Amino acid sequence: MARGSTDKSWGMSDSDPADFCYICRKGHFVRHDREVAFHQSTDKGYVFCRVVVPIGICNQCGSQNWDEAAEAIIEAAVRDEYDKLPD
Repeated sequence: MARGSTDKSWGMSDSDPADFCYICRKGHFVRHDREVAFHQSTDKGYVFCRVVVPIGICNQCGSQNWDEAAEAIIEAAVRDEYDKLPD
């Protein structure tokens, strides 16, 4: 797939060093939305979550990376499920 053809580029520009894969240093991260299911231990017990987060996947080596936006989605899901637990 050509860069930027259907998926959004993960980085800022072709010349931005942060856009290059930190593993292979050849590829670029391309954004894909992926469903992630997980459980988290809390002081009230476990919460189980399933969310869709943006993940950058290197178009050369397949390395995966997520950013602050994905982390914020995960944290919000944990808070939402935590609030549903009985006190």
